[in-house]
Amino acid sequence: MYKSINFAVVLLVALIAFSCEKKNDAVIDPSYDSPVILSVTKSVDTVSTTSGTPVISFDLNAVVTENGGSAIASVNCNVIDPLNNNLGSFALNFVQDLGTGKKYSKTISVGSISCLLVGNYSVQVIAKNEAGLFSSQLNTPLYVRNTANVPPVVVSTTLPDSVVRPLSGQFDLTISINVNDADGSCDINNVYFDAYRPSGSYIGVIPMLYFSNNEWRFTNPVLPAVPDSSYGYFKYHFFAIDRSNTVSVGVWDSIKFVRP
Repeated sequence: MYKSINFAVVLLVALIAFSCEKKNDAVIDPSYDSPVILSVTKSVDTVSTTSGTPVISFDLNAVVTENGGSAIASVNCNVIDPLNNNLGSFALNFVQDLGTGKKYSKTISVGSISCLLVGNYSVQVIAKNEAGLFSSQLNTPLYVRNTANVPPVVVSTTLPDSVVRPLSGQFDLTISINVNDADGSCDINNVYFDAYRPSGSYIGVIPMLYFSNNEWRFTNPVLPAVPDSSYGYFKYHFFAIDRSNTVSVGVWDSIKFVRP
């Protein structure tokens, strides 16, 4: 009986305390508004340059609104190359208040490029206000081309003169080639060879993988074989393609497969 009365008293006290608690209407959750990038324009959509003196240059304009938030603190852009490397961050300068938004501008110039990558770049623009809030990032494409592009060159091939097929089991055979590009090794996009049987029938396109120091390799197991078509001279026609889709002159080589 005592425990029941004691619990009722505690509950009554708690209810009185809660009902007497005053609600503070002065505490209001603040609302924060991020800036909004209304537009981004570039002076060019394609930049023409050369690997000898590579410079990626263009004028960039952005219109940004405060969107009811605090003043704009900064508008910046990053230039991202086709391999997703950041080539630099650039702060845009305030130009004028357009009423609907504030205009920012900058001449972007990316130099000191060790190896020119041609292809699709991305210009990423983002704004920040004085409250530390960021706008959504706006991405605009930029194509970079080499006006003095030259094709890659297959310098040498490394293949055995002959291979003896095993009676059983298998072993790996690796062939390699050396490829140079006057525009830089980063300009080499794809290396492959066309393979042909001794009969002359076409096997297919075989891609090669980059190893190191401009060397590309292909490894495949050599297996036992009975048919005559698996013996004789297998011929290989090697090619390299750069990022401008320029193809090298093809280089032929062969391997003679002999019976054990």
